[in-house]
Amino acid sequence: MPTARDWALTLLLRGQKDDLFPDRMLWELYEKNPGIPSLDRAFIQQLLFGVYRWRSKIDWALEKCAHAPLKKLSFQTLSILRLGAFQLLLLDRVPASAAVNESVKLAKSGPEPWTGGLINGTLRALSRIQESLAFPTPDDLPGYLTITQSHPAWLANYWLDTLGPKETVSLCEADNQIPPLDLRVNTLKGSREELYPRLEREVGPMSPTPFSPVGLRILRPQAPLHASGPYREGLYQIQDEASQLIAYLLHPRPGERVLDLCAGVGGKTTHLAQFLENRGSVLAVDSNPRKVRDLWKNALRLGIKNIRFRTGDFLQPDFFQKNQPAFDRILVDAPCSGWGVIRRHPDLRWRIRLEDSERLAEQQIKFLQKAAEYLKPKGTLVYSTCTLCPEENEGVIERFLAGHPEFFLDSVAPYLPGPARELADPRGFYYAWPHRHGTDGFFAARLVRK
Repeated sequence: MPTARDWALTLLLRGQKDDLFPDRMLWELYEKNPGIPSLDRAFIQQLLFGVYRWRSKIDWALEKCAHAPLKKLSFQTLSILRLGAFQLLLLDRVPASAAVNESVKLAKSGPEPWTGGLINGTLRALSRIQESLAFPTPDDLPGYLTITQSHPAWLANYWLDTLGPKETVSLCEADNQIPPLDLRVNTLKGSREELYPRLEREVGPMSPTPFSPVGLRILRPQAPLHASGPYREGLYQIQDEASQLIAYLLHPRPGERVLDLCAGVGGKTTHLAQFLENRGSVLAVDSNPRKVRDLWKNALRLGIKNIRFRTGDFLQPDFFQKNQPAFDRILVDAPCSGWGVIRRHPDLRWRIRLEDSERLAEQQIKFLQKAAEYLKPKGTLVYSTCTLCPEENEGVIERFLAGHPEFFLDSVAPYLPGPARELADPRGFYYAWPHRHGTDGFFAARLVRK
């Protein structure tokens, strides 16, 4: 049976080869290997996400010890070194001898056994000097952000220009915190007050989310949320608090017809259906058949009966027939660069590029423009992203409004639950920030047709 370190290395190599996201790889691993013990699962995730999260810091430290430039090493060898260095530098409970010796075993059992000596020498050298390593401090702001806080230089510089030094440091530090585990109560089957004591007995201590009135935050999970009895019964949906608040901005009423574009696996979709109280309908659209299948299974688990599913490219001219009835409300949860969820998906910081935002903004405006064609007069359209890039957020809204005088920007503040109104900025946009609010980063705008 492979060890947790074996699995972590396998996933790092697969992610590089096939350009896959770590959370999806973990899910597939556990589906195919249900016998992996829970302690091993936790260690695999810690190793995998830790290497992605702290890559710059790890590489900086390795460069101090390696006998050859890291760029000359194979990805196999580099990945083993990163796993070992992560354990040495950032995992207090792993003995240095175990971090070194197990890394050497990974090398000797793999396709490059001759690298065992190099890995042994490099990690032993790092173990000797790790206490004396002087990582850059905030006095050296570029070094602190890019090395100590392990963010790409372009992103750190962008935030420095737009947010200033103090907020940028806070945001980068927040990105490196393990994100909280939030869930949304399925109000079709019960209340937060009813679920709280039962779930706490099964998965550990929790607290109500501060902004969402239907959210619970798991403080120290003691069992997998996907395996609990209440989850199987459809009593809750795992969903970050900032994402939970998007449905409040659209605020559909029972009996209305709602269109949810780019629905994904349906966190927001199923919440919209809760607002409708299983009356009216939600048409959930996504181009990914796997996500649509997962959404269908999720809706079934939650006892939601008023969602219709459609797979395809909404931007194609023949997606809807000519006699397609208009919708009362539309959610455009647009594909975006994901700057707001870096703490939850640390690999994103090494995937995204600044130029991606310009390309995505062009796609986002197309989604908005086409969605507007299917909205009733007096209808509401909410545009949301999980990025903190102004070009993809308020920039898209400004462009859309400039070409669509039949719409106006409606402040989100009146539609947010009381404590959440601090997430409405003075312009009327919804902005949630990891370092300010302890949530994922989200943006949303509420547009109303005249």
